[in-house]
Amino acid sequence: MVPVNSKPVRFGVFELDLNSGELAKNGRKSKLQEQPFRVLSLLLEARGEVITRERLKEALWPRDTFVDFDHSLNAAIAKLRQALGDSAENPRFVETVARRGYRFIAPVTGLELEQNSTAEAVPIQGPKSTQRWALVFVIAAVAVLAVAGFWFWSKTGLGRVRHESSISRLTNDAGLAMDPAVSPDGKLLAYASDRGVTRT
Repeated sequence: MVPVNSKPVRFGVFELDLNSGELAKNGRKSKLQEQPFRVLSLLLEARGEVITRERLKEALWPRDTFVDFDHSLNAAIAKLRQALGDSAENPRFVETVARRGYRFIAPVTGLELEQNSTAEAVPIQGPKSTQRWALVFVIAAVAVLAVAGFWFWSKTGLGRVRHESSISRLTNDAGLAMDPAVSPDGKLLAYASDRGVTRT
């Protein structure tokens, strides 16, 4: 719909106040009826483009409304043309597009300025800039955690690999010893040797 707080819209010798619904011709004001006003607002919003009869019906009457839509829409268009001093045969403002709908054909001023100023007032955000800073923050956090983890790992000695082992000679056998076995009490060691079975 046309913005509620729009400045007066001008076309030809007419000026339409979108807040009050007043239509002024050469400064002389008259009040448009509700349906013709809503039709004019829709046509001005889509100026130069065809608005179908179906779209006008949906905009003007709820679906649960019991009314002769075609007759009521024709009456609203006729009242609008009467207020504008327009005609279907030689239109200056509202043109009938056969079997489709209607189109506003006169140059319009005021509405474009209002819409542009509204668009310019909306701040433009930069999602790419926000994502870039978020990525930098994540990388910095990961780097700090990595340095702290390395420091803790090196200070606590978790990173040191200790190989502590000792070798003790259990026998004086100079031959080849194989298949060692310890006695149940742990006091004797039996093994096979190329010099015979030995117990130590």
